Amino acid sequence: MNTKTLFCAAMATLLAACSGGGGSGDSADTLTVNGDVPLVYVKRATSLGMNPTDGTNSAPGGDLMLRDKSSPTATEHNLTARFTAGVGDASDPEVSYDGKKVVFALRCPTANTATVDGTPGGARACTGRWNIWEYDMSAAPAGKLNEGVFRRLTASTSDDDVDPVYLPAGRGIIFASNRQAKSSRNQALGRAYFAADEYERERVLNLHSMSATGAGVQQITFNQSHDRNPVIRPDGTIMFSRWEHVGDRNRFAVFKAKPDGTDLFVLYGAHSPGNSYLHPRDMDPRGPNKGQVLSSLMPLSGTQEGGSMHLINAANYSEFNTPANTTVAATGGQVEITGNALSDGRALALGGRATTPYPLWDGTERVLVAWRPCAVTRNGVVVSCTTLTDDEKAMLADTNRTMAVRATDSVRDNAPAAYGIWMYDPTQRTWLIVAAPPAGFMYTDPIALQARPEPNVVEPTTVDPALAARDLALIEVRSVYDTDGLNRMAEQMFTSADRPEGCTTSIPLTRPADPMDTRAQVADLGRMKNPADAAYRCAPARWVRAIRAVAPPSGSMGLRLAIGETDFEQQQILGYAPVEPDGSFKLQVPADVPLALSIVDAEGRAIQTHTNWIQVRPGERRTCDGCHSPRRGAALNAGTVVNTLPEGLVRALAAQHQSGETLASLRTRLNPAALSLQADAVFTDAWADTARAGVTALPAVSLRYTGNPTATDDLATPAPVNGVINYPEHIQPLWTRARGPAGAHTCTACHADATKLDLRGTVGGSGRLTSYEELLIGDPVIGADGRPVVRVREGVPELVRGAPLVETSSGAANSAGQARKSRLTEILWGQTLLAGSAARTAHPNPPATVTTGTGETAVTITIPDHATLLNKAEKRLLAEWMDLGGQYYNDPFDASNGVRSVAQLSQATFLQQVQPVLRASCAGCHQAGLGNPRNRFVLTGSEEGDFNVTLTMVNDTCNPAANPLLSRPSTVPHPAGELTQTTALLPVGSTAYTQIASWIGRGCTTATPSAGKAAR
Repeated sequence: MNTKTLFCAAMATLLAACSGGGGSGDSADTLTVNGDVPLVYVKRATSLGMNPTDGTNSAPGGDLMLRDKSSPTATEHNLTARFTAGVGDASDPEVSYDGKKVVFALRCPTANTATVDGTPGGARACTGRWNIWEYDMSAAPAGKLNEGVFRRLTASTSDDDVDPVYLPAGRGIIFASNRQAKSSRNQALGRAYFAADEYERERVLNLHSMSATGAGVQQITFNQSHDRNPVIRPDGTIMFSRWEHVGDRNRFAVFKAKPDGTDLFVLYGAHSPGNSYLHPRDMDPRGPNKGQVLSSLMPLSGTQEGGSMHLINAANYSEFNTPANTTVAATGGQVEITGNALSDGRALALGGRATTPYPLWDGTERVLVAWRPCAVTRNGVVVSCTTLTDDEKAMLADTNRTMAVRATDSVRDNAPAAYGIWMYDPTQRTWLIVAAPPAGFMYTDPIALQARPEPNVVEPTTVDPALAARDLALIEVRSVYDTDGLNRMAEQMFTSADRPEGCTTSIPLTRPADPMDTRAQVADLGRMKNPADAAYRCAPARWVRAIRAVAPPSGSMGLRLAIGETDFEQQQILGYAPVEPDGSFKLQVPADVPLALSIVDAEGRAIQTHTNWIQVRPGERRTCDGCHSPRRGAALNAGTVVNTLPEGLVRALAAQHQSGETLASLRTRLNPAALSLQADAVFTDAWADTARAGVTALPAVSLRYTGNPTATDDLATPAPVNGVINYPEHIQPLWTRARGPAGAHTCTACHADATKLDLRGTVGGSGRLTSYEELLIGDPVIGADGRPVVRVREGVPELVRGAPLVETSSGAANSAGQARKSRLTEILWGQTLLAGSAARTAHPNPPATVTTGTGETAVTITIPDHATLLNKAEKRLLAEWMDLGGQYYNDPFDASNGVRSVAQLSQATFLQQVQPVLRASCAGCHQAGLGNPRNRFVLTGSEEGDFNVTLTMVNDTCNPAANPLLSRPSTVPHPAGELTQTTALLPVGSTAYTQIASWIGRGCTTATPSAGKAAR
């Protein structure tokens, strides 16, 4: 008996056990959905690799299936066999609101000569890419739903369209696509190209809209990584899963937006338990769980897109245990509806795993869901987890065992994901089988062919036509001090070094005026905007810095090495705008691009790292209550607070205040030019009426690269152009610039010791400047036994390193800005900020003097005060580079960064020659979310994704052995923490090594800069 047969036998045993005791008094053979309601779902091969990070994977054998009624004995129809011919794939069905049509994604081979129904001349159906199709049963004979008519709505031969859903009132379809219809024409830095996700793997899926006939495709979201699984909520808004991958943040949260892409905001899951919330859907709007959302919850990879099912009370909780107001219980937000029987982690899931849940709107609160029983392989044979011993269960659950050790186990958690279709009743906690897949296949995405109440129609947002014509939008934040329960803009973000003399706190507090507010204290904006109050000069925020993402070009060689030792992708600074005394700001920004906003202190350092991308559509005027503002009702800067203007304000300004206006809104109304971003961080107090007693203006600040009031504060080294900072061009010159009396000193005069700190511009083994890695990579921690300390994280051994001088972890110090929590900043500014104690121990303050030699030869050298070494412009530049994430290059098209496009390194040859080696030798450790978060070489089985990310590890096609793709796994040990390793994963000269070397060598002399690569 083969493996697949054994698995089906084991599954059949589990199905029988689970089917006993029907949930609503129905037996398995008579199970219905409020009557004999038919359903559709997709059949897909278990060889398919499925992860939240993979949006367009496919495997031969997929089809759209129809079952006449929701019973395992009902007739099953393969609707798409004539198009797929057994080698295509199908996914993501969604039913129309009248229950008579199904829109879905289909990929079928160009070799198939099948034609689309009803097209003039019989248009060829298959393009070889994922396209959106519709199956119309409106005219099918009674009882013959399998005799419907197909329409193909998109017909791309170069892009992939998936995840379709109907808009109400026949207004069209929302779908996810990697065509990047608008962004690919102006992705970043004036370039036209396709963006890869923030693992540099697959072309990014963004949401698009089109008419019911497939015309008028428009891009409506502009994320840096995938937007997936859109559905329409009863209120008419779109709900979808968004991959948030900025710095350490690497998860899927549930987002919402209007159908035109305006008013996009997180709905739930950005700061809640679990990692990836996928497949969100509303519960029955007429049932007891009205307003709640059902979502699957799973790891970022490694479980074939399976996990648990959580009921989310997003109406009353913005996050887990974060109530919307004081009338809501303090604890709550989400609950696992199977009573925690299902796992949302990577560990062995004894209760099985679920995916693509579909709540029925029939008054029963039941859920159609794809579920797979727990199964493992024992000596390569698939068996049920019911056969495991306690010792075997403990072994499989032990996360301290490395992947290499697990690979030698006789029992492994790697059984195929043979999902079947089930009916789950959360009230009775019972499971009933609806459809079991044949051997080698899974069934997912069940959809009941049942009419449902049509959602509301959301009219397009009224936009500013003048802004829209310039492809701009407007963002207003009423107060950056209106912060959430995590206190991301509160006192914990500051130290005594931030407070001017006489300030005991940075942000004075008061009780909230709103009785529904769940916070015990909030910022006292009345005091902060009063120039006669001491709190006025204590306020820490001076500017908002606008940042644009620089998307990684898909298919670029050497890109990961150019980005550098950081969790952040490349970014560009767009400019600065002032933050007013009440914490408000208002500015115009480019529309339809991924943006981040950082609040900046008077020294030019970000107070917070913005770890998600925001967007605004052309002409949209977006107002937010605050910085990381809670969704708990009225804004803090509203009502009496916003309308009370202290006497200390300049009367000429205060007299023109209109009810409800923030100070930023008032100032920009009077001076519209103030809405534009400025290239430099320059501040002048416009509000303090110094003619009044007791009123002192805030000090003016000028952090220009050049043109400062004092020439010695200007930059003497190359200044960034267009907001792009590259370490070799802009930061390295700071260390080698002659400074001090008569130019007698450089940083490298002292810092040229490879055993301590080497800031010379020499090239290291990675091909990057030595100084760069000296600043960003901490030294290995040595244990009491004299050996490096190693820890195992998610099965991957990791060398423990000490704190670096430049911190690139966005999660450290409650997501403080990178510069403010870097030890390098504390030394060069002479301040104690938010660097950790480990960093201060590893990098103590420089001594005042150093004595060399002994006796008569002893020489005492005075060490300059490091806080005085850099001028204002240099400190601004250094802070900006750190705040962006410490990238090596922020321009993927710079001629010096080594990023290239190599046509000869073909994907077809990669799939034949390289991917099998990587899957066998590397994929166990190199998964999304595993081990060291800086391990960005992520393999999931996706053809496009594995090809693109492998290219980023190739930087010299004429010297294959020197490329990280080969040099790292051919070195012992690899990874560095695998201290027991005695043989290389890819020994030099082995067949696997030679295959990869041969593939790399094909690109020799053919590399061209990626700058020449266009999107179309």
